[in-house]
Amino acid sequence: MARGRFLRLYIGNMASGKTRHLLTEIDTLRKYGNKKIAVFKPRTDTRSGMNTIKSRKGDEDTAEEISPNLPQELWPVLRDKEADAGCKFEIIAFDEVQFFPRDSGFFQLVKNLLDEGYDVIASGLAFDFRGEPFGSTPDLAMLAEDRCMWMTSYCTKCGSRAPYPQRIINGVPAHYNSPQVLVGGDETYEPRCDEHFVLPGRILPGREAGVQQGRIFTE
Repeated sequence: MARGRFLRLYIGNMASGKTRHLLTEIDTLRKYGNKKIAVFKPRTDTRSGMNTIKSRKGDEDTAEEISPNLPQELWPVLRDKEADAGCKFEIIAFDEVQFFPRDSGFFQLVKNLLDEGYDVIASGLAFDFRGEPFGSTPDLAMLAEDRCMWMTSYCTKCGSRAPYPQRIINGVPAHYNSPQVLVGGDETYEPRCDEHFVLPGRILPGREAGVQQGRIFTE
């Protein structure tokens, strides 16, 4: 059995065009490459609606939903789709891969898909609202190697490159101890640069435990 040729990953911050590029690639591969593609997303992603992935510009596609903590649910769904189509699919696509925790087995699932001859394309957030690596995205970035494409967002405060998603709750930055996952859009998050990313409650290196506030990565 021939191994999948590649894993391609679109990675970056919110509002960087990750899902739009993923959807464009899916559409191009179907129309001009005549590829059979199965699209999946974690059930955590409720912002786009059920069984749908959608970009900020309104592009969308249907997607099968699987548990973020049990991504192996993919296999029976994929086998059923292949049985209905009467052929093996060639490409598996995932959106919002950050919602698959590192200990969920998602990384191994992707490796198994490649071993079974599927190509994989995916998109995901690089960092969570704390400015820390988010879910399975960084592991997939290492697996993708030179096919990991970093997408650029711009800070809502100054227009500089913005790698971090700033979570805003009731008009103020969310505390470091807030839950990692909070599904939301522009009403809850905005792209921020290093200078304007604020994280109350983070104890910075070299600070005493009583000092509880400051920008991330700022001494």
